Amino acid sequence: MSIKSSSQLTIDFEPGLTERHDTLLDCVRECAYTNRNPLKTIAADMDLSQSELSRKLANNPEDPRKMSVGDLEKFIVATGDTTPIYYLVEKYLQDESAKQKQAISALAKAMPDILSLMKQAGMA
Repeated sequence: MSIKSSSQLTIDFEPGLTERHDTLLDCVRECAYTNRNPLKTIAADMDLSQSELSRKLANNPEDPRKMSVGDLEKFIVATGDTTPIYYLVEKYLQDESAKQKQAISALAKAMPDILSLMKQAGMA
């Protein structure tokens, strides 16, 4: 059975996640350490100890404990933070027209500052 939708999914989010984070794990790590809940609470909600979660987030190549896809799902449920999903969307699903639209929007927001700096520099 297939479900057909009459509308296309539109996701609106703040761009820049892929510029701020080199990897998905970097994004997850920032979410964990900036979450309103302490790491021990997040870990408990994931059925992990705080030290185990910390080791998975550290991404030490010599440590056998790694963040798995299952861990990521539990992390999102525990924190309610979907930023890692948006990171993946931005990295893999954004088409060229969306990137261009974001660039135009960023230019429009920056233009007043650019014009002001040009005026101060005697260029306008």
